[in-house]
Amino acid sequence: MNERATFRYTIGAVAIVGGLLGFFGLYFVEVPEGNREPLLLALGLVMGWGSTVIGYEFGSSPAGRKAADAGLRTTEAPAPVVVTNDDTNAIPVEQTK
Repeated sequence: MNERATFRYTIGAVAIVGGLLGFFGLYFVEVPEGNREPLLLALGLVMGWGSTVIGYEFGSSPAGRKAADAGLRTTEAPAPVVVTNDDTNAIPVEQTK
């Protein structure tokens, strides 16, 4: 396993565990009425971050990840194209109304 994948797994686990602990903590800690909605929004965002990592890591097939990695490694520039067109060989263009 490479360093980058380990980092993603760690961040995803921390986000999921932190969000779940926050949700379970709501059963034991009284939250003031004015702070309840922002707290729930923040916990939902944290859970969303963790689920994004899980969806990326485990939601796609190994073949799909290999294809994406191969596409990222392709750094070849497209071949240059030279278009030469003189007045005797013009491309006809018609305007439509």
